[in-house]
Amino acid sequence: MTFLNKLTSPPLSPPEAGVTCGAAMLSVSGPVTDLERRLLSLLRDEFPPLSRITDTAFDDFTNRALALVTTPGTVTSTNLRQFIQQNFATVITAPADRLALYRYAYALAMANLNIDNGEQSFLDALKTEFGLDPAACKATENDVATLYAPNYRALAAVTLGLIVVAADGKILPEELENMRTARKVLDPIGRLDDTQFDLVNELGQSIYNRFLTDPNNRRTFLYYMIVPRLETADLRTQAFRYAASIATSDGDLATAEIDALKDMLAALGLTDDAGEALFNEYMGFVKTIDGQPAPQQPR
Repeated sequence: MTFLNKLTSPPLSPPEAGVTCGAAMLSVSGPVTDLERRLLSLLRDEFPPLSRITDTAFDDFTNRALALVTTPGTVTSTNLRQFIQQNFATVITAPADRLALYRYAYALAMANLNIDNGEQSFLDALKTEFGLDPAACKATENDVATLYAPNYRALAAVTLGLIVVAADGKILPEELENMRTARKVLDPIGRLDDTQFDLVNELGQSIYNRFLTDPNNRRTFLYYMIVPRLETADLRTQAFRYAASIATSDGDLATAEIDALKDMLAALGLTDDAGEALFNEYMGFVKTIDGQPAPQQPR
């Protein structure tokens, strides 16, 4: 009956298999967002067959891929290997192409600095069904990390800013605007133009909404996902200066923002003296603390 099924459900072409693989990997953790759909295109060069098709063809493949993977029961935590075997293993056969498809899926998973359990399960199933060498996969992951290191630094910087903005439970327009205007103090985002910053900021907000509404998760993400991307002492100093600028931008400093800055000071490995010197650059903007008049600063 397999040959009869092919009459109504012909095998995917390699490019369409690539898009479908990426969409399926993203779908295991929840509905694929418009931002993730854009990422499918932005990262398509990681799988060479996708570099050789037109934008129109890519959009058509993406529409079909999303229709397939969002059909209930098509991609679940219990049928990942079967889905990969049926849709990709018979189409993507060359070892180099299989590794390239793994690279595309891995780059998509890492776009938010964090591979969650669903994404990891999909990547593991892909490695198993494709018979990929673990050492080759690890080398590919390291290569992706090196290639996109500037992007990951920028995203870590923006996410750090969002943690400060949301620390007091209020996201004020002036704080969000200050994230944009104050970005020059932090190199990874200071080099971005407005369009680039908007994309990174959108990714950062996606990370916040997905992982960081729980204060406990914020602290874990800060220590294990953000700070490791800010590798040098200079970047970590710049990061605290950026955080201090955002926290003071509305003229009121909340206790929750102070607590967030304390966590950042420790996570970034800065001394109290260094932190105080950086924060004092912005203390003059603070008029109130939790709505009460701020202590007068010595001149």
